[in-house]
Amino acid sequence: MIPKVTALCVAVAMVCAMLRPQRPELATAVSLAGGLAALALLSTQAGALARWAESLSGLMRGGEDVSVVVLKGAGITLLSELGAQLCADAGESAMAGRIALASRIAMLGLCAPLLTDLASLIREALW
Repeated sequence: MIPKVTALCVAVAMVCAMLRPQRPELATAVSLAGGLAALALLSTQAGALARWAESLSGLMRGGEDVSVVVLKGAGITLLSELGAQLCADAGESAMAGRIALASRIAMLGLCAPLLTDLASLIREALW
């Protein structure tokens, strides 16, 4: 699967490099279409990953909160990385930076209850 995705992305990058001097708006559209095609190639892997995550969640009895946080964190990471890369490809590095900042804030907010619980456990263990 990875060789196909790599070949597709290299081919799209070459086409975009040829288009960008004459038609930058077309190069951006081709890049976006190529990125979506690469994601479509990975859809079977994503399904297998989702099934694995579901089985892992089932193994964590009593730790459902942790497994939910891990899965949400993985989703935030993947979506924000995709969005940031698309913005960077479109020449909007400032927007890519905003996406990265927003994802960090979301991850911190997601983990805050777990960090509070961890701090409580440490306090109880020490006192």
